[in-house]
Amino acid sequence: MCGIAGIWQRDGRPIERLTIDRFIRALAHRGPDGQGVLVDDGGSLALAHRRLAILDLSTAAEQPMRSQSGRYEITYNGEVYNFLELRSDLEAAGCRFRTETDTEVVLAAYERWGPDCQLRFNGMWSFAIWDRHDRRLVVARDRFGVKPLYVLVEPRRFAFASELKAFVHLEGFEPVANQLALQARLADNFGEHLLLCGIEVVPPGHWLEVTPETVDRHRWWNTLDHLIKVPRELSAQAEEFRHLLTDACRLRLRSDVRLGTSLSGGLDSSSVLSAIATAHRTRHDARRTAPEWQRAFIASFPGCPQDETEYALLVARTTGAVPLVQSLTGRDFRPDIDAYLSQFEEIGGLFGAAAWMMYREMRRDGTFVSLDGHGSDELLGGYDVHILLALMRGRGIVFEPYRALDLINTLHGMVDRAPASKAMLAAMTVPAFRHAARRLPLAQLLSEMLLRDARVWPDSAEPAARDEQREIDKLGPLTGSLYRSFHRHLLPRILRNFDVHSMGHGVEVRMPFMDWRVVRYAFSVPETSKVGGGYSKRLLREAMRGSLPDSIRLRRQKVGYNVPVAQWLSDGLQDWLWDELNDREFLHSELWDGPALLASARAKREAGTAWHPAEAHKVALAATAHWWQTRWVRLSRASAGRVARGSAADVGQLSSARPCSDRPGTPR
Repeated sequence: MCGIAGIWQRDGRPIERLTIDRFIRALAHRGPDGQGVLVDDGGSLALAHRRLAILDLSTAAEQPMRSQSGRYEITYNGEVYNFLELRSDLEAAGCRFRTETDTEVVLAAYERWGPDCQLRFNGMWSFAIWDRHDRRLVVARDRFGVKPLYVLVEPRRFAFASELKAFVHLEGFEPVANQLALQARLADNFGEHLLLCGIEVVPPGHWLEVTPETVDRHRWWNTLDHLIKVPRELSAQAEEFRHLLTDACRLRLRSDVRLGTSLSGGLDSSSVLSAIATAHRTRHDARRTAPEWQRAFIASFPGCPQDETEYALLVARTTGAVPLVQSLTGRDFRPDIDAYLSQFEEIGGLFGAAAWMMYREMRRDGTFVSLDGHGSDELLGGYDVHILLALMRGRGIVFEPYRALDLINTLHGMVDRAPASKAMLAAMTVPAFRHAARRLPLAQLLSEMLLRDARVWPDSAEPAARDEQREIDKLGPLTGSLYRSFHRHLLPRILRNFDVHSMGHGVEVRMPFMDWRVVRYAFSVPETSKVGGGYSKRLLREAMRGSLPDSIRLRRQKVGYNVPVAQWLSDGLQDWLWDELNDREFLHSELWDGPALLASARAKREAGTAWHPAEAHKVALAATAHWWQTRWVRLSRASAGRVARGSAADVGQLSSARPCSDRPGTPR
């Protein structure tokens, strides 16, 4: 796990060493264990790497790395967990290796199989491979976009990096705010547009072929093409799923450094820790297993509904893990808020502060890898909004009465643990149910986002996109919503957020639920195996039968891994918020009603009343958007260190007034 960056002056102009040094140094937090730079193609191409040493801690594993033949060079971010099996296959074909890292295996696999080698990989990655013989650069991203990869495509230059903040340091690039992106964020739409004009993201499951003349985009993965037949009985499905999850954890235990888990006490992280314990106990293949895995890091929010410490401690005792509980408060977070927002490089309120703080504790503890439970909710129906969408798109109470009542009962159990009532029968038409949804204490912001993003492709969309949409719809009302959430909207945002939260402290996050075998299995099972019998994530609950205490396995209430923003804005972050809201630029912004937000904050301050969660979300979005507009570029540059002349005082502010202009050279 590392940070990667590169520049290719496709017109042959040489790159100054200071330019690439400044570009990669912005990612030093992602790789605190070393830096490497390759300059080639007559000085017009530079590949750079910041190293986080996880596999093969020797200097032999440093990057950029050259292939045996000398034809290819790679800079690579990620982990291919089945590298030992791939290495054996390649050795049988005559390959020889000089390191013990997965990087060399990835490079040898590419040399033998080309970009199709990715179909053999089980892991997460973004990489760039330079073919000096054909003067071709290939940049690629894993199936589901676990690892980020941003690109800048200009007529004479191509550049890429692991984070947006690197481009702030790129010579000749002017960081201009994307007004459409700012407006979308404030409307709780995080799936469209990047915040910097001119920067694009390589889509998951794609690779770009860059030559001196062209930049072409190729899709190498589509989950719809890899669905499989599964047993009809739920018990048999659960047994297969349990085996897949355990094996996914076994592979992700491969590490030459200590690893741990981020344990919330919810079903997902608890299942991961249980599967890790099972994988370690059975040890069918213990090669390169981490020297230690038992440390469970638990975030505690004293006196808040989000606090699940008692459940997390129960899971730790059951699995034999060592619990490390960290109490988090707004007062604890206040000194770090600028560092957090600078590293986050996005707009989204303050919900992710808990993850950011806990990964920092891991790093301080000497734990450099964390196995987390991300992806399960989007695979198996963990959010109430997915069940709501299934009800709205299903055949209804008349044609499918048992299914509709089952979904209603499940929804009530997640929201307030109450059984379904006869009054809900009147809400089964789509308009009435939408009205009921507004009255339920649901994640309304998430609901609106998914409802908007799940719309049918417009007539102007490409035929292939419309065909894919129809295939997704065939999966069913629930699975179709989950598929869109997993691949297009909600999960990509979560993956991006947790990448920057963890890598901001030099910690690698591994996600067993994102194993491609687990993903295709989850999308292949029937909808009743995902949500049914009054339970969300039914398949996982059945798979964990006998491994987790029922108080964890059968708990229906959903608690998000978010900080209690409403409480923190009233206790700990009150003065920070007050300063932001009183700033002149905030009060005069056209993106929000600054005077109204300030008046609301003043009223609460004077009366000593707390923020309502919905109000807190709205004001935190505006405050963090204002912070991003006025300070993000300056602090991003300062955090990377000055390697050129001048000081932080010379750094200009981000222009938020100029619209984006169309840039030529967009990948086809």
